[in-house]
Amino acid sequence: MAEAKLNREYAARVAGVGTLLVGICLWSLYDGQTAWPRQNRVMERVRPALLAPRLTAEAWLSPDGERGTRLDAAFRAQGEKAPAKLVRKLGELRIPDSAPDRDAARAAQLEQVRKTLEQPVYSARDLQTQFVQAAVTLALALCAFAAVGLKAFRRFVADDTGLHGSGVGARTIGYDEIRSVDWARWDEKGIVRLALKNGRRLTLDGWHFAGMTGVVEEILRHRPELRGKQHDTVVAG
Repeated sequence: MAEAKLNREYAARVAGVGTLLVGICLWSLYDGQTAWPRQNRVMERVRPALLAPRLTAEAWLSPDGERGTRLDAAFRAQGEKAPAKLVRKLGELRIPDSAPDRDAARAAQLEQVRKTLEQPVYSARDLQTQFVQAAVTLALALCAFAAVGLKAFRRFVADDTGLHGSGVGARTIGYDEIRSVDWARWDEKGIVRLALKNGRRLTLDGWHFAGMTGVVEEILRHRPELRGKQHDTVVAG
């Protein structure tokens, strides 16, 4: 007799993916509900000091002693740290060396810097995206856990009476009911597909279920003519 049941390595990997997705979900919720709104509130407090001097992006990001940039100094005065996203936004506004008219580019940049500093670090859309991401990752995590949970109760048993177990169905499948075996994915994936004479197809997956090699060998012990080569489909009458 041979029995195949949930492969622990497969279960651990899928459950690990599910756990990672739960972590991303919680992190997204934390950012959307706590961390990012807090940075927006900090920005509101520091904004008057940022708008007063009317500096270019290069000036805000220039060194200010040994403790960082002018932007860092403005936030440090409020006991805070400059948001990384604001630093990136200002960095994207730097005037390229290839600009043909630097005076015009500087004037346009000053206006863009002002608009950037007048806005929240994270927009309402940014916050909404985090909640959407949390919902999507949670749904995917639940799917991963469900896949493992459902397979945990499935068994495939092959003995002298035929194939039976919760993975096969309510009744025993006699070996003489097997019409053909598709071996195309057996060598690479450890998967075979049985085609029964009543039209039903049954997949035996050696990655999801440990011990499936023994089940397949038991089938071939009773039906040796079904043995096939890699990528071949062997048909029996």
